[in-house]
Amino acid sequence: MTKPTLLILSLGELSTALLESVARSDLFSKIVVGSRSRMKAVQRANNAIIGAGIEGYYPIIEAEEFDIDQPSFVHNLRRVNPDIIFSAPSLMPWWKLDGSNKPALPFAGYMSLHLSLMAKFRDRIGEANTGALWIGASYPDVINPVLNRSGFGPDCGIGNVQEPIPKIKAGVARHLDCAPSAVSIHLVAQHAFEYFVLNDNAGQELPPYLLKATVNGQDHTALANKVLREPFGFPYDLHFNRVTASAGLMALRALTSSTDVDIHLPGVKDLVGGYPVKVSRSKIEISLPPEWSLEQALEANTQSLKWDGIQLIENDGTVVFTEATQQAFHKLLGKSFERLSMSNVDAQANAILAAH
Repeated sequence: MTKPTLLILSLGELSTALLESVARSDLFSKIVVGSRSRMKAVQRANNAIIGAGIEGYYPIIEAEEFDIDQPSFVHNLRRVNPDIIFSAPSLMPWWKLDGSNKPALPFAGYMSLHLSLMAKFRDRIGEANTGALWIGASYPDVINPVLNRSGFGPDCGIGNVQEPIPKIKAGVARHLDCAPSAVSIHLVAQHAFEYFVLNDNAGQELPPYLLKATVNGQDHTALANKVLREPFGFPYDLHFNRVTASAGLMALRALTSSTDVDIHLPGVKDLVGGYPVKVSRSKIEISLPPEWSLEQALEANTQSLKWDGIQLIENDGTVVFTEATQQAFHKLLGKSFERLSMSNVDAQANAILAAH
C-alpha cells in the first residue's frame, strides 16, 4: 500500500521537533511543511532533509506557503490533499510567557491564544473538506472538545496523557526488577495531571485520574500510584517540545497502522482530557478496562479541569472559568472574563497580548 502524505501546518517549536522526528520514521512517502512564511518552510524542510538523509532516510519533504488569512489556504490544502494534517498554532506559546513579570493566569486563562487560531484553522480545513484526519495539538484536552462541540474539530490531539506513562513504567519495572515493556498501563488523565507528577515535588494530592497497572496479568496499581508520587525533576523549557514530539510520532505510527495499536491520546473528538485508545488508520476508539465506565472516565477528566482554571465546558463548547481564573484576569487586565466562546475569543486573546 502506498504510504500516506502528512501536512504539518504552523512551524513552531513543537511542529519543528515533530518534523525532524517523522522525517526519520519512514512512515510517510511525502511530508509537506506549511507556513505563512515560505522561506521559513523551505529552511525547516531542508534542515529535515539533511538530518534525515544523514541517518539514511529520504522521504519527499516539500515546503508550501499556507497563510490562514488568505483564500489560497483552501486551494493549497486541496492541492496537497494530505491524508493527515498536524497543527499546533498559537499567538503566543507557553514558553514565551516564562519570565514575564506580568501577573500570571492559570494555564487555561491563556487558552484564547490557541483557540483563536485553531478556530480559523477549523474553518479553513472544514471548507477544504479533503477528508484528512486532523491532529490538533494546541492544548488538545480542552481546545479539541471546544471546537468539536461548536462545530467541526480535530479527530485527536497528542501528548499530555501519554507523557507520564514512561515514568510509571520505568518506576514499576525498577521496583519489580522486570522490563518496562512488561508493564501495561491504562491511564485516564487531563492536561493538568502531568505537571503534578513530572516535577521535583510530586506529592500526595493530584488532579483526578484513573490508573491501572499490570505485569503479566497481575495487578500492580498500588505500586504504580506510589511511583506517580515519587519526585521526578523535569525541565519545563523548550526541551519539553521534544518529549511531545515523541508522543506525536507514536500517535502517527498508530494512525498509519493497518492493525490496532494500544496507545493514549488526549482531545479525542468532543471528549475532555486523555484516554487509553485503540488506533489504526481506520479508527480511534476509546479502550477502557472493563471495570471502568466511560462516565467514570469523563467525570475524572471533567473534575480535573479546575486544576487548569476551568469550572466546566458547556455542551456548545463555551468555557466557564473558575473564580480564581476570573480574579487573575482582573489582576492582569483590569477586567475579568467569566467565559470563553467563539464570540469573544479574539477579544480575549488581544487583551492578553496587549497586556504582555
